[in-house]
Amino acid sequence: MRAAARTGLGVLTAGWLLGAALPARAGGGWIRPAGGAYAKIGLTSVNTTRYYTLSGEALTTNRFSQQVASLYAEVGLGHHLEAIVNFPAYRRAKFSASTATQGIGDAQLGLRYGVLRGAWPLALSVAAELPTGNPKARGTNTGNSQLEIALPTGDGEFNVWTRAALSHSFSPKVYATLEAGYNARTEGFTNQYSYGGQVGYLLGKAWLTGTVRTLANVCAPRPGRLASIGIGEGVAYSTAALGANYAATDHLWLTADWATGFGKLRNVYAGSQFTVGVAWEWK
Repeated sequence: MRAAARTGLGVLTAGWLLGAALPARAGGGWIRPAGGAYAKIGLTSVNTTRYYTLSGEALTTNRFSQQVASLYAEVGLGHHLEAIVNFPAYRRAKFSASTATQGIGDAQLGLRYGVLRGAWPLALSVAAELPTGNPKARGTNTGNSQLEIALPTGDGEFNVWTRAALSHSFSPKVYATLEAGYNARTEGFTNQYSYGGQVGYLLGKAWLTGTVRTLANVCAPRPGRLASIGIGEGVAYSTAALGANYAATDHLWLTADWATGFGKLRNVYAGSQFTVGVAWEWK
């Protein structure tokens, strides 16, 4: 199975919407050999009026839209080790009645170690999420310049994600991955955990994927620490996603993904999210 086709589980971070700006991953339980690498540029877009409060109540608001251009990369370092980067290089968000904010988001830098190889590869990873975005970004009401609304590009905290991923190839055309993670947050935010799974099927030159993933809080969130919608306290959601990764050449991949939220949604905007991307694999 081509490593670039194994999209694994895209890491969903607390963003303005479900799974904001998250590129397809090549990871899962597999680790790239020394000198091997994978890089993807993705563009994610969402347009919605549905917001879920910290208590889970669904509200209809002015139309919210967001576009995020991101870079995801893996580099094999040898000895079952690889470096990972997940960088939202450009995030733009606005409401229908506000001006837009734009800038870089919060970058993730980490390492993944292959604990097990063979038929059931298991990888553990630790990634630091850096406060490179702007938590104080504000949009202005288009009808009244004196009114502002928080549209941050980052959450202003340093947090650490620890994850485990177990994969298996049932045949050259079918694979599955299970993943679980824990997010140790700072700045008074409640810690989070995640879990999910993905299956992939090779059809011609394209890997078709289906993914389900949940992000939840380890305890009841604190209403007084809400901070910013979708990027602060108590963010929780489940997502279902479908994707396609087409091998244009031996090294070039064209990707497209669709995702939507379901189940328990907290402090997040939710709607159909579309991502397209271009990836390159060095073997």
